[in-house]
Formats: sequence, structure tokens, C-alpha cells
Amino acid sequence: MSKDDSKADIEPIVSHVGEIKSEKVERAENISVEWLIGTESGAECYIRRFTMKPGGKMDLHKHDNLYHLQYVLKGNIKIVIGSEKYEVEEGSFLYIPEGTPHSYENLENNEAQFLCIIPSKEDRHTEILSE
Repeated sequence: MSKDDSKADIEPIVSHVGEIKSEKVERAENISVEWLIGTESGAECYIRRFTMKPGGKMDLHKHDNLYHLQYVLKGNIKIVIGSEKYEVEEGSFLYIPEGTPHSYENLENNEAQFLCIIPSKEDRHTEILSE
């Protein structure tokens, strides 16, 4: 069986975020995540939606073997990537290379949300660099 033949058994997914269980993000304040699509569906990546309550933040951390593709759905978020600080808003998109330190902070009194796509790797180790 070729690699393409095995993909013929994969079913499409059509769902709604309201059907996905939200989880508190460990080592973060006032941030939750929904794992929307992952390898169990046959995808070669994970798509996650992060929701940051007012005052939500995730301290500086890195992943030596994961890059991040992100798209801001709503709100204003301060993101540190490496030694640079950015303020991103709805419609902003970014790429964080693997091994690059990064952090997040919700700058508003409203929720902020972003999508984050990462490759499907079993080792998704997070190294906390500051708290």
C-alpha cells in the first residue's frame, strides 16, 4: 500500500469549537486552549485556539523542536519573540521559529484569541525561561 492509499481511509472533519473541551493552560495565567484538529484525525499538524482573559499571560518559554504559526482572531496581545516586543491585533499573523523564546500578554480588558498551528511531534516539551 502506498502512502497515498493510506490517506484514502482518512475521514474529513467538520466541527464547531463549541463541541471541543477547553483546557486550562499549565504555567499560564487566565489562558485556556482548545485542541481543534490533531494527528488522531490524520492531520500532520495540530490546530489550537487559545483564549486569553483580561490580564492573561504566558511567561517566556521555548520549544526546541516546534515552530508556531499563529493568527490573532481578536484582541490586542503583547508578544515577545526572541529579543523583540510586538503588539499584535485582530488579523495579525506570525511565525515563531523552533527554539525561539516567546511570551504572551493580553493588553486589554476584553478577551483575546489566537489560533496556533504546530507540527505533529510526540515530544512537545516546553522549557520555561522566566516566571
